[in-house]
Amino acid sequence: MSVSLIKRAYQVKTRLLEYGLSQFAPAYENIKEQIQANGEFTSDIEAALQDWFVLEHCLEDNRTVLSHFIENCPDQADIQLAEQWGIVIHGIFHIRNHLPGNHFEMMNLVNDVVYTVAGNPTEPLLLEKGEYIAARLLPHQDYHMFTGVIDKIPTRKKNEIYELVAEIQLQHPRMAFIDNIERIEMAYKIQQEEHHDFVTFFGDDEIILGGRELEEKMKEFYHYRFFQKKQQEGNTIAKVFQDRYHQPPLPPHFEFLDNLQQEPDIGVIYDKTEGMVFLLRYGRFQDIFSRPDFKRIKNYKQILNAYLEDPHISSMPFKRMFEKYPEQAAQVFKTLLKRKKFDPIKDLNELIKRYKPMEQLLHLTPSTIPASVRSKTFLRSLKARSKW
Repeated sequence: MSVSLIKRAYQVKTRLLEYGLSQFAPAYENIKEQIQANGEFTSDIEAALQDWFVLEHCLEDNRTVLSHFIENCPDQADIQLAEQWGIVIHGIFHIRNHLPGNHFEMMNLVNDVVYTVAGNPTEPLLLEKGEYIAARLLPHQDYHMFTGVIDKIPTRKKNEIYELVAEIQLQHPRMAFIDNIERIEMAYKIQQEEHHDFVTFFGDDEIILGGRELEEKMKEFYHYRFFQKKQQEGNTIAKVFQDRYHQPPLPPHFEFLDNLQQEPDIGVIYDKTEGMVFLLRYGRFQDIFSRPDFKRIKNYKQILNAYLEDPHISSMPFKRMFEKYPEQAAQVFKTLLKRKKFDPIKDLNELIKRYKPMEQLLHLTPSTIPASVRSKTFLRSLKARSKW
């Protein structure tokens, strides 16, 4: 790789950082003050916070600093470099080789992908073959580059490393899929099977539940899927998994907030692409699009605006409503936006670009890690523990 090109990429990254901290200073300072109030605030914590803020933090307009930088950058070459950075690779990396030119060959244990990573040519990194590090990477041409803080992990004991990896996979399942095409394909296949089981068990791919019954219904569903439903070979998933890995499968773990207990209207959607999604007030949201007298629904505008403005809700619920109730959905948006016309394709896409801009930068990945992937990590941890 050209030294001048990777050097320029690091320079553009610095300009992105300067742009974000100057143009969006109040937003950054507000977050910084909250973190400082919770305990020690070191220079490394601040550097990590700044990196996260410009690359991943969702601003009030539902966009990132990066998207604003790309829009306002005057240099097309810099834009082409920055446009690659919509995905940040988080991981625990094992350094396999120290290559010439401050390059490194590293295995990410979180997603099982090997990367060639270019360090900043002006700042040689003192990383040794065999070390484990926690780091973040950005795509750069056919390589990757470091971003943010590099933390050396003060152990090479495999059981401790794999326990850390397993915790990351559980807390941030998306990180287990990024860049791993085979794993994504396997997960989508399992997700399609799980979608079919969800429809079989509940009678539809979306249901409305009260908060008090939510956790129990999810446990019932996964007990059916793993321990009751027979596969083509005649065995349950639990039996196959037990025979192969000598331990029972690990069903998804749901940690619902206590305040959800009082919610009477929680939508559970099993989408073939996004997996299982939980949405508050989904029954009323659906009523708005299915009832001609939707204006009588209390707070209907607030419900619609909440779904539009929440960065954690994708465009999927709106697309579902347009598929089910196309004419009524168009009427709803004409009323909400005070328009005489609303095109279900063109205008909806424009609305998504406005309210869900990050959908274009981010690539959807399966919502949960297949039990086989998670359990393999735990098994590696257990096996490693017996050797050390």
